Amino acid sequence: MKSVFVINDNSVEARSVAESALMFAKSIHARLVIGSRGVKSASMELAPVVDDIDDEHHIDEHLFHYLNVLNIHTAGEETEIVETDISDLDNSALATFINHNNIGMVIVPAGNIDDAKLDMQIVLNKISVPMLMLPANWQYKDIQRLTYITDLRWCRTDVLGYLSKLTLPNKTDLFVGHVAASGIPDLDEDFAKQIFFEAAKRCGNHQQLNFHHIKSGDIATVADVLIHGMKNDALVLINHSAHYGYFVGKKLSLNHPELISVPLLLYPN
Repeated sequence: MKSVFVINDNSVEARSVAESALMFAKSIHARLVIGSRGVKSASMELAPVVDDIDDEHHIDEHLFHYLNVLNIHTAGEETEIVETDISDLDNSALATFINHNNIGMVIVPAGNIDDAKLDMQIVLNKISVPMLMLPANWQYKDIQRLTYITDLRWCRTDVLGYLSKLTLPNKTDLFVGHVAASGIPDLDEDFAKQIFFEAAKRCGNHQQLNFHHIKSGDIATVADVLIHGMKNDALVLINHSAHYGYFVGKKLSLNHPELISVPLLLYPN
């Protein structure tokens, strides 16, 4: 079973992200792994922290116990939750941990993890799985519409294949949103459609793929079209792509937080 991974740095943001991560893990039948900073366990083995809860309605201050109670009392099949100590891990060691523990997705807040040892942009550069970045005050909801933002001249069929498999069980509407890279002439409408259909045919489940041509390079206009016009529940960006810098800052925080109110799925290079 693949796992969803979150970091607990004892912040309010971490608690909110962990709640959303649990709901997401339940929806895709994945395990939830909590990497805690400051928990002094005996080893780095993936083993749950064991402690009985006398009252099933009691919410413990400890995030692990709180999530177990939430797991029981929310809709959907219960998922396994494990906690492990990552206090001593730096960027490289954390990336290695993620890559070697069957983790399928990392979920983080839109802002720095509160730890001088970790720069999540560096971690993203080193891992082989996507990272889902949640904006502040985002409340979990099922993702019904998802758009991969790219210039079709550099559209990656491996990403389309991954997204098709990710979204198929929940019948999510999946779009490719073509936005011409800065400084490059836009594609003719018919030629853009031709490139899209050729790319779609090379990935699985291409019948669920849709195409949208966004004829603007202005970030405010693009964000408005994608979020309010198309009503996307999340957006997909490739790490270090031409469009990544429009939305994401160097420290894995939103460049324009006032414009982005939906999660960003950041796919590795």
